Amino acid sequence: MSSPAHAIYSSTLSLSLQGHEFQPQYGVQLIFNETAESLLLCSAACNQNPSCRTFDYDSSPHRCRLFEADLTNGAIIAMASQTSIVGSVILSASLYASMYNQSCSACRENRYQSCSSTTNTCQCPGNSYWNGSMCPLKLFENTACSQIDACRSDLNLSCIINSYGEFTQCLIGINLFTIFVYENLNTDTIFHFFIKLK
Repeated sequence: MSSPAHAIYSSTLSLSLQGHEFQPQYGVQLIFNETAESLLLCSAACNQNPSCRTFDYDSSPHRCRLFEADLTNGAIIAMASQTSIVGSVILSASLYASMYNQSCSACRENRYQSCSSTTNTCQCPGNSYWNGSMCPLKLFENTACSQIDACRSDLNLSCIINSYGEFTQCLIGINLFTIFVYENLNTDTIFHFFIKLK
């Protein structure tokens, strides 16, 4: 059995058939668009970048693109050219559960979790969040969400809470979490506030 030290900067990839490329749902998900001499070097570039979840490589122009996206917010599409291929990092709860919230020594130089300077513990990196078992990517606008930190705060998105205290979807603007706390004090006021928002 491998020790955690042997897992540093290692990842398991799934490759598509040739003749496919990745199409992200949002332009902001493209994190790298350069040339690479081979599929192996392109996959290594993805492995070394903790934000990379998917890459595609076209051997004709040697184009290597890395994406902070997966099949929940992007798609593998067929191309006329047979020189392009898509690779996806395979993620599982076992990559996260033993390290999450542990001291930073547990995740030093690990691609799946990073050391938080605030808590000195291993936390989800970048635009991902802890869902109780792993670190999926944070969600975009109008996507259903089930916890307060699930949305892309860098894009001013918040997981909105309805008047029943249920998480609903990621929307731009006001964070209704603070309003929900106020709801416990005065239900009538919060109800009127929600009507005014509409």
